[in-house]
Amino acid sequence: MRMAPALTMAGLLIACDGAPAGKAASAQEPVRRAAFRAMIARDFLASCPGGPRPEALRQAARYAELKQLGLRKGAGQAIWLGENDYGALARHSEREPCLGGEEPYREALARYSGALDTFAGRVAEYRP
Repeated sequence: MRMAPALTMAGLLIACDGAPAGKAASAQEPVRRAAFRAMIARDFLASCPGGPRPEALRQAARYAELKQLGLRKGAGQAIWLGENDYGALARHSEREPCLGGEEPYREALARYSGALDTFAGRVAEYRP
């Protein structure tokens, strides 16, 4: 998946801990970055031809459940910040869509599932 320079640069910045040298990142940063990456993977999967499939809808429901868990744990702001970062950058980027065919779809689904696994781990580890 190729991303436009604006989204790539922002992704690199968000992938870093976001803290100035010598300062620790906040507890929110891992959740924020994981939410951002999940949004990238979700939208790439959504770009696959053929419309939504049951597996993709299950993953979307999983994201909603993880988000609710995060809200109950107090990570709502971190999740919102990650989604907001993505929303602000996505409209300024030109991403290549998922190619047609079963193999690219399966790869995109696996990428989204993996991003959700990471997001679940970050939410589980979150301590306000």
